[in-house]
Amino acid sequence: MKLIVGLGNPGTRYSKTRHNVGFLAIDKLAEFFKVKSFKSENNYIFSDTEYKEETIVLMKPLTYMNLSGTALQEFYEKYEVEKKDILVIYDDVNIDFGVLRLRPSGSDGGQKGMQSIIYHLQDENIARLRIGIKNNEELEKFLSGDKYDLAGYVLSDFTPGEMNSLGKILDTSVNAVVSYIENGLTVSMNNYNRNILEDPKPLSPTTE
Repeated sequence: MKLIVGLGNPGTRYSKTRHNVGFLAIDKLAEFFKVKSFKSENNYIFSDTEYKEETIVLMKPLTYMNLSGTALQEFYEKYEVEKKDILVIYDDVNIDFGVLRLRPSGSDGGQKGMQSIIYHLQDENIARLRIGIKNNEELEKFLSGDKYDLAGYVLSDFTPGEMNSLGKILDTSVNAVVSYIENGLTVSMNNYNRNILEDPKPLSPTTE
């Protein structure tokens, strides 16, 4: 089993915000795997499907971002998924819009959802796909004195210009996840850790 978790905040108010790019990636993955519906549990929704003899589970926590670990811990304990088979997708305000970063482990980097997951699972060795949302021009609008209102920034909507590029970013994120499932993390890191708006290849999720 591979568990792919996308982080975000539930509700239409947050649906087009930068902080919900993990949810948007799960929606794109659902299209790729032809998932028709999600099942509801107390703190998350999920759907499972078979892909090349592997069970793939797509999951969205419904706890709001800073409690994402509560939902993941519940799934982890109920379905006994192995930590090495979990991949978490989330936004990262520290890397530029258009950049993807797959990693096998690491700190939370200040991202509250990942912080919650590391706390609840008591482990930093959780694979993750970070999708960059940093836009310096837009970020300047959230500068107050000598500090940025990062919470306000991540909870703001993507600009129309960003929306024009978001589809390519999400499609490539899907390819990166499928590559992770088929080829493993190391191959996928080598292929997809870059600014995909400047360097769009590879277009295929496989190495064939």
